[in-house]
Amino acid sequence: MTTTTGTPSSGGTPSPGFVGPVGGVRPSSGGSGLGAVGAERFDALAAVGGLRGIAESAVPTVVFVLVLALRPQALVPALLVSLGVSALALVLRLLQRQGTTQAVGGVVLVLVSAVWAWRSGEASNFYATGLVINGVWLVACLGSLVAGWPLVGVAVSAVSSSVSSSASTSTRSSPATGVMGWRSDPGQRGLRHRYRLGTAVLAAMFCLRLVVEVPLYLAGDSAVSALGVARLVLGVPLFALTLWLVWLLVAPGRQAS
Repeated sequence: MTTTTGTPSSGGTPSPGFVGPVGGVRPSSGGSGLGAVGAERFDALAAVGGLRGIAESAVPTVVFVLVLALRPQALVPALLVSLGVSALALVLRLLQRQGTTQAVGGVVLVLVSAVWAWRSGEASNFYATGLVINGVWLVACLGSLVAGWPLVGVAVSAVSSSVSSSASTSTRSSPATGVMGWRSDPGQRGLRHRYRLGTAVLAAMFCLRLVVEVPLYLAGDSAVSALGVARLVLGVPLFALTLWLVWLLVAPGRQAS
């Protein structure tokens, strides 16, 4: 699974100049992870880290599934190949002096997953770390709704705040109507509602992953190939679709009501 603050990815550089409904300056396009839902235009490819980010996220799982499909007992070789592919992606980024945050995260995730599977001797545990991460994100989403700080709203506000900090003083919002003003401003009740809906959609994505993958995980190594396929289908494609749906709900072009 690829999940970064947003949840996975490096993306385009946000550009200031759009004043969104929360009173902060919004990026016109680009952004990765949850940062993408705060942009004026939604770029699905950038939101999931671009083609390279997709490859770095999916290929380690693909090779793991393929090796085990060819040799069901070759757990250690499958783990080593998967880890090697992830490490190669990091080395290439270092050599090209590109951002390494996503690649480092991928290596750490694959390493932890590989060690877990190796120590237990069960291939299905290669996916256990992802299940834990999805569970944590689900709890975070639901907890943010209960606490009245919907995660999507906080993420969009963080993007607006970051962009507005680099804009000229004349475009910055006043303290009374700052980027978090939507939490208490009666005039932004509609925006608060959309942030809650967006967070609920995000929570539904994590819930769907767990509902599909946990039974396959509990089935053990007999379902490890199916679990791998489910991880790929419910990974980047579902994440991109979810971000798009959330963006439709909280798009900066909408007027608060």
